[in-house]
Amino acid sequence: MKCIIVDDDEMARISLSMLCEKIDDITIVESFDNGLDALNWLKNEDIDLVFLDIEMPDLSGMELVKSVDDLPQIIFTTSHSKYALEAFEYQVTDFLPKPIQLGRLLKGIERAKELNDNVSPQEVQSQLFVRVDGKFVRIELDEIMYIESLGDYVRFYSQDGKKYIVHSTIKNIDQKITNVNFLKVHRSYVVNLTKIIDIEDTNLLIKDKVIPVSRAHKPILMNKIKTL
Repeated sequence: MKCIIVDDDEMARISLSMLCEKIDDITIVESFDNGLDALNWLKNEDIDLVFLDIEMPDLSGMELVKSVDDLPQIIFTTSHSKYALEAFEYQVTDFLPKPIQLGRLLKGIERAKELNDNVSPQEVQSQLFVRVDGKFVRIELDEIMYIESLGDYVRFYSQDGKKYIVHSTIKNIDQKITNVNFLKVHRSYVVNLTKIIDIEDTNLLIKDKVIPVSRAHKPILMNKIKTL
């Protein structure tokens, strides 16, 4: 599970991150010291779980949850138990009192995993229909090398040299492609893992195209390619 930590207390972020390193199957991909930066980041990224402090300046954790309709799972982390009742009104996954103990954190993670596993499995996706020049064109996903953001448009690059420009966002495309071979590696790129030639530092190579890999996505990429 991909997770982020949002807390204005630096020591709380470090402590929680160290605890999470002891737990298998979860990866902290980013951390934020304020709710506004986290909110803006979430608009372009897809993750499974947010560890969210409640009392923060400018935008509190509760306000963040209230301001977004489609959020990943939320585990509130706070020193104040008075927020527990209100928190669960928003159907959050769990509520962890500070200081967070490993045993209590494990219970919260297990609950998040159970909720994540209960999502109905989808068939392996092999193709996608995209609207190009007023008509829907079928694209075979195993022929796509990578997908690039062009602002309000995205461009599909096929291994046979064809390019398809579609009016959409990279986030929307990433959500629609459920094929396990496709991974978002940067806010502007989704790649076909089977087409990667090599990876060096914060870049990967597909055919003759060098594609950047963000710091947040690098550990996810490295974990994924181990299974290929």
